[in-house]
Amino acid sequence: MNEAREFGLFIDGLRIERNMSREDLCEGVMSLSQYKRYLRGDTSIPNSKLVMIADRLKFSINDIHFLFRQKHNDEYNSINKIYNLIKANSVQEAYNLAIKYTKTAFLSEYNKLFFDFCFISIQYRLKMVSSVHVLDMYSRLIDYPDCSNNDSFNMIEISALIQICIISSKMDNLEPSNTLYRLLSSPSFNYSSASESTFLPSIYSSLSRILYMQKDYEKVIDITKIGIDYCLALETSNAFPHMLLFNSLSNIKLGNFDDGIESAKKCFMLLYVENKKANFESFKQNFEKQSELKLSEIINFM
Repeated sequence: MNEAREFGLFIDGLRIERNMSREDLCEGVMSLSQYKRYLRGDTSIPNSKLVMIADRLKFSINDIHFLFRQKHNDEYNSINKIYNLIKANSVQEAYNLAIKYTKTAFLSEYNKLFFDFCFISIQYRLKMVSSVHVLDMYSRLIDYPDCSNNDSFNMIEISALIQICIISSKMDNLEPSNTLYRLLSSPSFNYSSASESTFLPSIYSSLSRILYMQKDYEKVIDITKIGIDYCLALETSNAFPHMLLFNSLSNIKLGNFDDGIESAKKCFMLLYVENKKANFESFKQNFEKQSELKLSEIINFM
């Protein structure tokens, strides 16, 4: 759905709210067939026509544009609330909120995509759909695997891709994670969403974990380096320790002992500064189990 169609449908929604027929709205302004072309998004409504339509609806043209932006933002904020509940593992609460929007005709195609992603995630987490079924749902949502040929990706597409990777890896299907690795490690990778800077590091971290479990250590080192550089460039620490940990373990597995120890020191120094003892202990146990090294022997600040 393009912007012209979104705006046209918004105008038609205002018409309905005013209990006005299409014929009454269009009389003396444009033909009904031309109005329907605007609703399809074939062309944008020219300002000369929009002024008359706004006046017929008893709005100024500035009011129309303000209401359009407000409705779009209200939709997005409502869906984002559902998304944040999912991230906080309040899945039942997310479902209770999302079920109210299942029959909503969203103003924005992006908002619809965002909502559909959230609702698929909710259904899977509540075990309402199987792993095989949810893979099909995610794939249809973003047109996977054909979407891997896109020139750019938004937050929902990348989020759906990492979910496909996570679920597929549990079924010993490595192709999705290899596909996402190829996309993220490509110099031409273009992330087009104006989302918060903390989003991509979590994707790099999740993919590095999957690749590590697949024992594809060289790819882990590649993707964590990209993620670490991204964090440094944007001055965000989100998922930073996780990437350093997987970078360290992968280097150690490949015999790059010095590089592995260097990454381990950086990882645990960050955790030490955070002063979250439970988190530090969890990382420590994971590191010692996977590396077969004692952390106290390589880091002297403990």
